[in-house]
Amino acid sequence: MVFSLSWPFSATRRDRRALRTRAEALYDVAVNQARQPLFYQDYGITDSPEGRFEMVALHVWLLLHRLKGLESASELAQALHDVMMEDMDQSLRELGISDVVIGKRIKLVAENLYGRMQAYDAGLSDPEAFAAALRRNAYGPRAGVPTEDAVAAMIGYCHAQVDALAAQAPADLMTGVGRFKPLDE
Repeated sequence: MVFSLSWPFSATRRDRRALRTRAEALYDVAVNQARQPLFYQDYGITDSPEGRFEMVALHVWLLLHRLKGLESASELAQALHDVMMEDMDQSLRELGISDVVIGKRIKLVAENLYGRMQAYDAGLSDPEAFAAALRRNAYGPRAGVPTEDAVAAMIGYCHAQVDALAAQAPADLMTGVGRFKPLDE
């Protein structure tokens, strides 16, 4: 009888592939929501690579925030983070960032993302801190000064999305099915 060397590891490989597929599906949901024109037209987010990154980061944070509350979701949350970092790596390469500095840039992106997540988590219970975090990150220095209405609308949007994600069945999220509340509701 001949045994394949991959035999004892094939289930693990399939599990990792399935985990990545679920994380990619959730990341696609975040990216698709982040691309909604309303953010750039009505909410005052700069329509630039930086502004689009900020919207993707915000929506990934919303998903990670929800996953944090689920048992056994840590692997999926890590896989979602990894998928985002790989996409950022690819995006930076497409923007012409050289291979020599790409690792440093990705490390900086990951550190910045972690900082944003901490600030946004803290902001959920403190509207003033949330507004400051959004002005500093989502709007950034290139956006100029966002209106109070735009910042308040973004805070309201984030709270509505936290509630919408919390209402979704954990099994759906764990299988890679996530749904954001439509912007027009």
